[in-house]
Amino acid sequence: MEFKNTIQAMQKLGGDVVQEGKSILKRKKKTTSRNTLYNDFDYLVTASASSVTLEFEFGGAEDYWAFVDEGVKGAGGFKGSGKMRGQGSSFKFSSKMPPRSVIDKWIVGKPLAQARDKNGRFIPRKSLAFLIQRAIYQRGLTRTQFFSKPFTLELNKQTDKITEAFANDLEAALEESLKE
Repeated sequence: MEFKNTIQAMQKLGGDVVQEGKSILKRKKKTTSRNTLYNDFDYLVTASASSVTLEFEFGGAEDYWAFVDEGVKGAGGFKGSGKMRGQGSSFKFSSKMPPRSVIDKWIVGKPLAQARDKNGRFIPRKSLAFLIQRAIYQRGLTRTQFFSKPFTLELNKQTDKITEAFANDLEAALEESLKE
């Protein structure tokens, strides 16, 4: 069976989800100098003789895209003003802090490398990485829903069009088989 209309409908769905997801990442300032998540977020539509598949790809961000999407609840125990992040998330920091090496690489890509303390002295990058690591562990990560929200909204909007496209493809295949 040829899925010409279904493939087009799935490509529209994938394109709309990726476009809206990237705009959410940009709006919520979840971009870095490397922009791995932003650049690698894409979709792929594949067709076989009996099915059409829509897959979303995250490339180099495959390990952490879900944490950015859903956020992570903090372990608590922080002092001062600030709010818990990641409310409603299924992920939670409980016994392990996030890896400091990843935060250190993140600092290099941000203008935080020249951070200063209250007296105007430079904060060593190792100390800054620890402070950020502890803050993330205690407070968590904010949820962006850059993937889950656009996917749900676009799927609800486009379900009828996808169903209609599949029905048209099925009708064309039936007509073709009746001619034979």
